Amino acid sequence: MLSIKHLVRVRLSSMVGLSAFAGTCLSFHHIGLTHLYAVCASVFLSFGCSALNQYQERDSDRLMKRTMQRPLPGGYILPKEVLALAVVLILIGFSFIVLSGSLWAMAIGFLVVAGYNFVYTPLKKVSPFSVMLGGLAGAMPPVLGYCMAGGSPFDRDILLVTAVLYLWQTPHFAILADIHAEDYKNAGFKTLTFSYGADKSRLFVLVWAVAYLTALLFIPFSEVYSSRFTAAASIAAVVPVLIFIFGYAKRPSLRFGSLNLSALLFFLLIIGDRLMIH
Repeated sequence: MLSIKHLVRVRLSSMVGLSAFAGTCLSFHHIGLTHLYAVCASVFLSFGCSALNQYQERDSDRLMKRTMQRPLPGGYILPKEVLALAVVLILIGFSFIVLSGSLWAMAIGFLVVAGYNFVYTPLKKVSPFSVMLGGLAGAMPPVLGYCMAGGSPFDRDILLVTAVLYLWQTPHFAILADIHAEDYKNAGFKTLTFSYGADKSRLFVLVWAVAYLTALLFIPFSEVYSSRFTAAASIAAVVPVLIFIFGYAKRPSLRFGSLNLSALLFFLLIIGDRLMIH
């Protein structure tokens, strides 16, 4: 059981499910089966993509201290079993999308799997800027939920929310690579630190963090929130980013946690705004 838990990365997938739920709430304000389908679809797709990713990177994971005890490099489970599990989990995810009857959601599901596992994953050994492509796949769960609830991926509100999440994704992935730069280098992954130096890596992350902060500050004025109270409360999501920007060099532990907290608050605000205000 412990092996499966680490294989599907439950904490990461929970965040994916939350963002999809927020997207569904943005499209349809009354809780129903559609919200459950959207959460299940996004979580199972995340489970499957994670398992498939670990199958793809099993040889590289053996070379990194942070991942050498994962189920595959640790020898707790066979590669063919992981591949079979990944396929089953992804198919379960798509089965929930089918229940929604949305062709847009089906297309987005394919985009997530293709983008994460067949574009971002192999490009991690080619360029450190692969994080920018990985961010596109990572920003799709809210759109998935929105479309499953009957919305269009081109609606203004979901485009704005997706843009905010994308601007968060890139520094999120870049910081993770920076924190484990030595491990990544040993496994053959390209990182900004080893490709361009620590100073340029820090500048890249800070520029994206400022862009993310700017987007968060714009959202309250964009009418995404239906309540002025929620718009005013959105400052709560800005504070962790400010902590990150001003504490980046001095407190490395704040890098990852502060950005993650900000994204969590952002989605909780959207959910609260659409469910409690209406």
